[in-house]
Amino acid sequence: MSKVILNIEGVSQWFGKNRVLHDVNLKIVQGQFVALVGSSGCGKSTLLRAILGTEPPKEGLIETDGVPVTGPNRNVGIVYQKYGLYRFLTVQENVAFGLKLDQTNIFHRTLMPWYWNSLRKKHHEEAKEMLKKMRLQDAHDKYPSELSGGMQQRVAIAQALIMKPKILLLDEPFGALDEATREDLQLMLLRLYQENL
Repeated sequence: MSKVILNIEGVSQWFGKNRVLHDVNLKIVQGQFVALVGSSGCGKSTLLRAILGTEPPKEGLIETDGVPVTGPNRNVGIVYQKYGLYRFLTVQENVAFGLKLDQTNIFHRTLMPWYWNSLRKKHHEEAKEMLKKMRLQDAHDKYPSELSGGMQQRVAIAQALIMKPKILLLDEPFGALDEATREDLQLMLLRLYQENL
């Protein structure tokens, strides 16, 4: 039997008198691709934010890999339609940023420079490897404003994937892209999925 990686039981969410989600139940096993389809405003993004842990539901239970979601965690990553890149960081620094926040704190970075410098080098090496998988190795030292929309979206995907989440949520990440770029990114994600089975 396949392992359940996401379990949603009786999830409901409302804002004032506006009920957005009502008694949602869902089980997703490891390795599945699942698409949420519905009209604008029906609650797709609300459900994704609940799974991510940034907007807990008013009722119900969400578990990722058997652990209740009480806030953002390493098990779940997300790629938004709007890229969410830091304009003042290079592509490589953007991709390595999550590792920095996850594995260090202000104490390490200011009072333990020997520790931070070696870890930062490791983070940048991992970011370079991820950028190579995304076919962005030549753009590692560029800033987001110097990239096309498709390239920026690949950086956003790399940001999410470098954290090795067990669940990757995609909130219309290709909606603002032209058809050819969208298809290219979809094929790239399928290739990365097959490589990591």
